Amino acid sequence: MHVGLKAVNDLRRTRNMDFGSWNICEQTLVLQGAFLLAEKLVGPKTLLEAIKSDWLLIEKPVTDALKEISSGNGPQSDEWKKRTFALLWTKVLSCRPGLSMKSEEDIERKWKEDVFFPVGNLFPKINHTIFFELLKTTKSANIFADLLVALPTGFWIEEATLIVQHICEETSVEDVTFFLDLWWEIMKNNNQKDETTLLFSTVASSYLLQASNETSPSSKRFKPDPEYAPTPADSLLRVFLEGLRTIKQHIVHCKLKCYTVANLADVLCSSVIPEKTSESVPIWLYLEKLAAVVYFHSTTGKDHSLLDVIKEGERIVQSRSATSRFRLLRGAQHFGLDMLKDLLLQWNDELQNYMDDGKEIGYEIYRMADSLYSLHKMLIASENTETFPEEQRGSALELAQCISRLQEKTSNILLQSTLSDGEMIASIAMNIIDERLHRYEEVCSVFASETTWAFSGAWMNCFRKNKVYFRVPDLIVSLLETVLKVVSTQKSIDMKEIRRATDVILTLFTELSLTDKDKVLSRVLSLWGNEGLLHSLNAFTDNFQEELNLTFNQISQSTADYNASKAVSRVARLALLHPEAVINKACHFAVVNDGAHVFLGKILTSLPALKFKGTKSAENSVSLLTHCLINTCWGKLSSPKEESQFLSLLTYLMEPSETSDNTITTSLLQPEEVVRTFVLPYILDESAHVELCLRILHKAVCIPTTKEPFSRHWLVSCSPFPLLLSLCKLLNSYTKYWQPSDKPYCLTLGCKELIIDLLKLVCNAIIPEAEHAIETWNKSLFWLHRKMEHLDWVVCLRLQPIYGEHFKKEVPASLFEMCNLSENEWTPVDFPEYGLGTGLLAWLECCCISVEMKDHMLSLLSVNTQDPEEVNLFSKGFLVAMIQVLPWCCSTECKLLIQVVSELLKRQVLHVPYTLEYVQHMPLLNLRPFAYNLQFSILLLRGFQLLCSSSCSEWLSHEGHKHIAWLYSSCVSDMLDTVKQTLSRCNHQLQQEGKDTDYVQEVLFIYTQVFCHVLHIIAMMPDNTCEPLYILSLEILTLYGTLRPADTSTNSLLRRANEKHFLKSITENVSDDHHRATLMQKIGKI
Repeated sequence: MHVGLKAVNDLRRTRNMDFGSWNICEQTLVLQGAFLLAEKLVGPKTLLEAIKSDWLLIEKPVTDALKEISSGNGPQSDEWKKRTFALLWTKVLSCRPGLSMKSEEDIERKWKEDVFFPVGNLFPKINHTIFFELLKTTKSANIFADLLVALPTGFWIEEATLIVQHICEETSVEDVTFFLDLWWEIMKNNNQKDETTLLFSTVASSYLLQASNETSPSSKRFKPDPEYAPTPADSLLRVFLEGLRTIKQHIVHCKLKCYTVANLADVLCSSVIPEKTSESVPIWLYLEKLAAVVYFHSTTGKDHSLLDVIKEGERIVQSRSATSRFRLLRGAQHFGLDMLKDLLLQWNDELQNYMDDGKEIGYEIYRMADSLYSLHKMLIASENTETFPEEQRGSALELAQCISRLQEKTSNILLQSTLSDGEMIASIAMNIIDERLHRYEEVCSVFASETTWAFSGAWMNCFRKNKVYFRVPDLIVSLLETVLKVVSTQKSIDMKEIRRATDVILTLFTELSLTDKDKVLSRVLSLWGNEGLLHSLNAFTDNFQEELNLTFNQISQSTADYNASKAVSRVARLALLHPEAVINKACHFAVVNDGAHVFLGKILTSLPALKFKGTKSAENSVSLLTHCLINTCWGKLSSPKEESQFLSLLTYLMEPSETSDNTITTSLLQPEEVVRTFVLPYILDESAHVELCLRILHKAVCIPTTKEPFSRHWLVSCSPFPLLLSLCKLLNSYTKYWQPSDKPYCLTLGCKELIIDLLKLVCNAIIPEAEHAIETWNKSLFWLHRKMEHLDWVVCLRLQPIYGEHFKKEVPASLFEMCNLSENEWTPVDFPEYGLGTGLLAWLECCCISVEMKDHMLSLLSVNTQDPEEVNLFSKGFLVAMIQVLPWCCSTECKLLIQVVSELLKRQVLHVPYTLEYVQHMPLLNLRPFAYNLQFSILLLRGFQLLCSSSCSEWLSHEGHKHIAWLYSSCVSDMLDTVKQTLSRCNHQLQQEGKDTDYVQEVLFIYTQVFCHVLHIIAMMPDNTCEPLYILSLEILTLYGTLRPADTSTNSLLRRANEKHFLKSITENVSDDHHRATLMQKIGKI
């Protein structure tokens, strides 16, 4: 049923074809005449009744006619020959019993459905005998094979059995040759169907379906394993094996015996290989086999084009591979193994004498030797596998031994065949590439790497013509290797050709995708190192420096508009020639050109190959990119701007990058490499680069990590405990920050904040290591604790997160006077600097360590608020402690200190009284919501009065006063933000309660009082230290002026005049003329 449906579908397709070329014409009339004459010659019989012996009577007219219509050398002649046999075979099938046309309707239907009928109807009826003899006489086994396998597979056996039976009757030498040719052609068939084959398949199938009542004879010799039901291909090969068994006594000539052994060995080769095995013949051996076919065809004297012979060679090689359509199943394999073994035992002496008679080796000898060699390898390789079932392994081993004995004579034959002409192999390879024949991609690989062919005229023509096939990373690398090998080894080579080839190769590289460019660049780096191709190709890259400068000049002139993909492509091409020079240029360019670091970062991250670390196996070797950053940037940054751009570039390169297809890739620079290169060598020795090192370390540690479960943080590989010690030493240096120093560098208090954050980040990163390596962790902790003994106790407390329960917290003994500290966790130490009455100072220093420590200290603080004397003493002591701590605070510490003040004010533990000076200006206002803000401002004022008093006049340096002015400005600015938020909240609450009042007057009063406090502090501070305070005063006036119109009370104008007069009166005391004038102008506009 399935075969029938397929035939109907094929018939429908053929109706859409152009059948004009199959009409009656001169050629068909010549054939008609020949067959009409043949029927007369065979009379009184008809051609339908002719037998094998009758062929001699009619051979000449029929063969002469076929020669006449197929004469010539072009494809047209071969086409007519194939058409003739297609017509004749369909004629034979139409003449089978039961298929005669009985009515005019049958004839009409044939005219419509049978493409061959108009021509075939001219011929007398013929049988299979005439058809087979014509095939044999004209040596057309290849045509029969093509037409046979074009039939539905269900009819293969029937037609093949008929022709084998025909050969086995009155067998002659010609019959044997035809049998072997036919067998081999079927094995070589690659199922490529031309128009003639398709038409024949459709028409012949329809005849075969109509005569399906006839059963095809099958061999009784084989009893296939029920587990391995025979396939059509297996059954077809069985027919030829059975035929060989029948005619082997007629194979007397040694040439035919070689042919027979080769056919049988090829069948077994393709059958033994597992079906899923990929092509196993190495490409160079494949080319050698093709060369052998070409060579032996050239000795036959037949006129075939090189391309046709190569295609024939392809079919031959494929017939023995796993890709062959025709394979024996296990039952037939056993039969084939035994048959080949018997033939070799029977013919061994004859075959050896034939090969050893000193004559020139013929193709049949080479093919037999090659087939047996391949089969022997497979048999030996399968000895300990399950390729053969148990019952076949004995036969396989015996056959392998028989082949071994014969190989003593065939080994020299194979050796001679491998000494093929190099020019011939090159010519074959180029033809395969030109015509895109089988395995042409692999041949391109040979073409690209074979130095003996390179740069000849034919090689260059083939390369230019087919350059698109070489646009593959591996092939481009092979071509570059070939160029370098030829340049270094061949002195007589035409350098112009090499230059042209190099230009083409580099053009192919630029046409690759970004991913493929990176693959090539990676291979170039691994093969030729940091200098790339330039060292060996210097003669062909004269304009490299000029092109390098031009590329980066174009980028610098239009960074924003320059096409990113074009820039990456040009940079990649230059990097292929000299990676180190290009990256040096890019790094320098990114640092010295404002804003270029981002664009250059994108370009560099587009080429992950730049992570290349060279051929050294040392773990501490740096990548090419890091090496270039050291050479061009490190130690050569001449300004803070360049440092900032260098830091931004490093950060960009450390972050995971996104490719053009939106996939996230690993970073170009690993944070651990950056830290080991740019941080550890300098921060451990406290060099002049230490501030930049801290910023680099902070950026690296803040890069998000995609840690696998149970994996170690990369910081663990960067000497974390020595790093912590160095950070603590740097932090410890701030205890003497305002003292004169002879160090070549000076860290800012901004760096202190960075160090504090780094300590926390590093501790958090390495704490999980305590669970993975307990012994190493404990040793490292004790080492660190011992090294920290001489550092300030506050610095040591910052390491408590990693100390855990190993060590108690060591604090001044005076702290125990302020808090109820547990002796299980805390240890009192008598520090000389912390005598009697310094407990509050130590307590406040603890509060500035961290939020957690601040909250803990506040919870432990014990002040009796019922005792006014104790509250007064605490408040005075707190003010003194605050001014002792504040000048050494960074921004983070200052905010913690302010939070402590706020909490103490809310608890009413800290008492900050208003002075009469301010009370007399206070109208009847509700200042309760803003009491803490006003108290805070007054507390700071009192603190500055103490700092600027004569007793502390020499305590702080000029820069110290600038710093506390900046801290004060920051604190008050934050406080004013809080006031605005409180105003908004209180007004909203009053509106919800339905009250027609607001807190605008209260906030205006706060602004005037704070402005007054600021000007008081300006008056007390040393000259040239008050710039932040001056800016703050302008900010307060702006806030006042913005809020003033919101006061809509009845006497608002009077209050505005009074407040304006008050602001001007206190502003007149500002000593700096410029500041005073600006402030007066600002007040005048309110």
